[in-house]
Amino acid sequence: MRSAWFSDNSSVIRTLLTSFCLASVAAAQTSTQPLELSPTEVVEESGPWRLGKALGTPEWFEISGTIRGRFETFDEQFRTGAGGHQQIFVTRSMVQATLRDTYLSATAEVMDSRIYSGVSEARLNTGIGNAGELLQAYIATEFTDAFSPGDQLRVQFGRHTMNVGSRRLVARNRYRNTINAFTGVNAQWESASGTQVRAFYTLPVQRLPRGSAELDDNELEYDEERSSVRFYGVHAAVPDVATDVAAEFYGFGLLESDADGLSTRDRNLKTVGTRWNKARKTGSLHWELESVYQFGESPSSAAVTLDHEAWFHHLIVGYQFDGDGKPRLEALFDYVTGDNDPNDDRNNRFDTLFGARRFEFGPTGIFGAFARSNLVSPGLRFVTKPAPKWEVMATQRFHYLASDRDAWTTSGLRDATGLSGSHIGNLSEFRVRYDLVPKSVRIEFGAAYLSAGSFIDSAPNATTQGDTLYGYFQTNFTF
Repeated sequence: MRSAWFSDNSSVIRTLLTSFCLASVAAAQTSTQPLELSPTEVVEESGPWRLGKALGTPEWFEISGTIRGRFETFDEQFRTGAGGHQQIFVTRSMVQATLRDTYLSATAEVMDSRIYSGVSEARLNTGIGNAGELLQAYIATEFTDAFSPGDQLRVQFGRHTMNVGSRRLVARNRYRNTINAFTGVNAQWESASGTQVRAFYTLPVQRLPRGSAELDDNELEYDEERSSVRFYGVHAAVPDVATDVAAEFYGFGLLESDADGLSTRDRNLKTVGTRWNKARKTGSLHWELESVYQFGESPSSAAVTLDHEAWFHHLIVGYQFDGDGKPRLEALFDYVTGDNDPNDDRNNRFDTLFGARRFEFGPTGIFGAFARSNLVSPGLRFVTKPAPKWEVMATQRFHYLASDRDAWTTSGLRDATGLSGSHIGNLSEFRVRYDLVPKSVRIEFGAAYLSAGSFIDSAPNATTQGDTLYGYFQTNFTF
């Protein structure tokens, strides 16, 4: 049994050994200092190891990258149509290079996200694998004093990634093994006082291949954009609305239709929202409030176009203590509408667009139990740094359906009668990060335990497997 496992997973073992060797080289480069250096030279030599510095690249050329490997496993399946035990090993390697001139720059970034499934029964998708892809390729131009003294204007043309606002609706994914990309124009302006305005018009990149067999084999198929899918928006951020309080206002549009070789959900959505945030400070309360309204047209499960009207509200209230590790305790609450009546002519299920969810609803990957759709979720989060290189986080969240007649969207479970109740279950998560080499090599491991509620136990298409336990371990090397 053991020898067979090693044979089946030889490529995984090679990747782990390669990552370990790279981490060891980085550690050696970072910790070794030549004798008889001036104080300035010591500081420069003791900084994190970077490929550009090692190659001695000129100021007008920058190159950097990351390599990450992660093993994931969980028992007891909550999704319909999937096996009980799942495990997977994935890697994500990225290299980014930029050429700079006074007003112009050109950036290219290559991403290679690979799947080594072994004996996994995981349902593979393009959120997990995307081998050998050009993630970014754009030209940017930058100006100062463009519209007012001290302001800055940056305009990008081409394929690029985006983090917008809280990242709940548009994000460059961090935990997920693949990353959202967009092709088009993206303009960002910042005044001398810090007010920022962003406007973009893009075609979302469609990740390929989509078939699980092709993904499992890490087949190369280059991603593409289609003019039938368009995503555009405006986002404004004001840093000092009141003391330590910042505000954001935004509007996004998503318009999509089917094309040759591309089947879409035929959504026509408008999303408007605002976010207010009081900055964290030791010894005082901090808070965040984000509220979003969404309207337009979207299909039902029967592919019938319905009027779309949905809401999302998010609240955090927290306190950072003045003690060792700066411990932080936060109360969390999310309310995201679901479809109130499956038989009416409206769809009230919120669509999270291109947002990230790991930082609020637990690990994604092959787990990904919760998303911003048909959900009511209070909770608590505790974060501390007990030692200079360590960070510990513990979260407890309680999950309910906003509409007990709509689906738990990430699982496929649904009771159109509402008789199975609304309590999905409770999620307990624990995560530890350790910077083996600060800013170069980080080790992270975590676990999540989903305690089944009445809905998991009683839904007509429930798996009846009970509670779910998920765990992962990953290393990340930045160079």
